Amino acid sequence: MFGRRTLLAAAAALALAIPVAVTTGAQAQQPPVRIAVIGPMSGTGAFEGQLGLEGAQAMAAVINAKGGVAGRKLELLTYDDKGSPEDGVSAAKRAMEQDNVDMIIGGWFSAVALSMKEVTRDKIITVMTSSQHPKVTEEGHKYLFRLNATSAMMSEFYSKAICDRIKPKSIAFMNVNDDWGRLELENYTKLLTACGIEVKGHEFYNRTDTDFTTALTKLKSLIADAIYVAAINTSQGATIYRQIKQTGYRGKVIASAGNMNPKLVELSGNSLEQVYSASPFTEDGSAPSLKPWLEEYRKDYKNDPSFIAALGAQAVQVLAFGIEAAGGDPRAYDKIAASLKSQSVPTVMGELRFSDKGQASQAIHLVQVQKKQIVSVRD
Repeated sequence: MFGRRTLLAAAAALALAIPVAVTTGAQAQQPPVRIAVIGPMSGTGAFEGQLGLEGAQAMAAVINAKGGVAGRKLELLTYDDKGSPEDGVSAAKRAMEQDNVDMIIGGWFSAVALSMKEVTRDKIITVMTSSQHPKVTEEGHKYLFRLNATSAMMSEFYSKAICDRIKPKSIAFMNVNDDWGRLELENYTKLLTACGIEVKGHEFYNRTDTDFTTALTKLKSLIADAIYVAAINTSQGATIYRQIKQTGYRGKVIASAGNMNPKLVELSGNSLEQVYSASPFTEDGSAPSLKPWLEEYRKDYKNDPSFIAALGAQAVQVLAFGIEAAGGDPRAYDKIAASLKSQSVPTVMGELRFSDKGQASQAIHLVQVQKKQIVSVRD
């Protein structure tokens, strides 16, 4: 039998023989930055939600491969708003109150963004993505940022292209019946009338509609030179463009700004050939971060890169930039907000600047479908 002293001596010798790793505070593994991605993962806008999520995930992978942000990896948590304001509000509350996320990305549709921003107001840094309604940023929310141009900013750019390049003598509108669709009709009616284009009429459709032949037949009977389609999701848009062709309409078709993507072109068949749109995203851009993101996106996903996916990537970049600028603390909301509003932020779509109200300003490009490819239109 070994005595007590012998056992203690053996234990001490063993302890000295085993190397002990001493971890300092700086070396300790930092917890991840938890970012909620709230979007339409089901319902009529599911394809847009999936594209946005893919874009965000690809950018998070690029950043994490380089060590993350201030030594912390980015962790994306996904929530389904179903394209519904009520579900968007519920998702935001769950993300903040139950899952304790650090930041939020959301607002693919304006109706959801307008409701969701009220529950996140002054509580958490929130980046809204593709929503265009001006009130998303107009009404004040010190931690809210919106990437996409407002409907007014888009229409100011795009209306000039319609007047100067497409040059229809008359036009009719096919608009989704929501806040954004009605605002689109108001903006373009005013701007196109001012340059001498006659507005012959319009039809509204609902977000849940699947057949548009009755409305399109009415528009065809107006004998307008062009039909402008304000579609907010890919599945409905593709059906509308195909059905315009099926009615036998022979005039020009103009796609609303910010909604053109490769899947829409694919699903529309030949219906979008030579059709114009406007977008801040082009694959031939020169931003330094564009190429690594495109490579990661194509490696991980089957969908082609698109504006919606680029907005997801851009949202992650904006949050990462803000965290770095604030010294690495994702909860330093005042510092993050001040940093984002005081300097240019480099992104996959180039440099952007935020106004005091959090509205981004970035370049918009005229694009056109040519041989089933979305290409930049250069003068």
